[in-house]
Amino acid sequence: MRKIVISLVLVLSTLGVVSAQSASEWLTKLDSSLGERYAMHITVTMNDPIEGATDVSGYFMVEGDAYYISLGIMEVYSDGKLRYEINNERKEVVEDRVNLEACDLLSNPTRAFNFVPQEFSSEVTSATNERVTLRLTPKSEAMGIDAITLTLQRSGSQVVPVAISYDYAGDAVAITLSRADVSDAKLPRWDKSAYRAYDIVSFL
Repeated sequence: MRKIVISLVLVLSTLGVVSAQSASEWLTKLDSSLGERYAMHITVTMNDPIEGATDVSGYFMVEGDAYYISLGIMEVYSDGKLRYEINNERKEVVEDRVNLEACDLLSNPTRAFNFVPQEFSSEVTSATNERVTLRLTPKSEAMGIDAITLTLQRSGSQVVPVAISYDYAGDAVAITLSRADVSDAKLPRWDKSAYRAYDIVSFL
């Protein structure tokens, strides 16, 4: 009986250590799990005071500094320097330089999960052995975001994001995520000839 009690104590102690991981430890594991190339299915929920909540689904893919986003009628291509935002309903392309300071997923997904301590304070708001929710607060008001809430889930030996939400002075944008297989996928690249029938608005 005494051996069983001791074993239970050891197990519970181990579980306590796991669930007590700091926010920085979770974020470090997330960074190593994602790597330089990954893709995710996303559903974006925006709350409008008049129209209420609206859901739009799509996906994004990151490869180094380059990325592609497909979301409803919108597409975005970027090589890490320039950004081409396409509205397929209006048949319009807006080209601009990438805002390297942007950290929200829809503006610059390459930085969406890059929460360095110099730019963000972080804390665990709830946690289990398999799941954690973090609150991240930008240290600079120039980012335009009051707070970010990030939920992470263990997946085998990895940690993956399953939800992220942004608080813009009371206006919230919530995004749910699920990992997509990119083993055989190529990152879509900007091809001007594919959009020659579109109007191009340039801010370059």
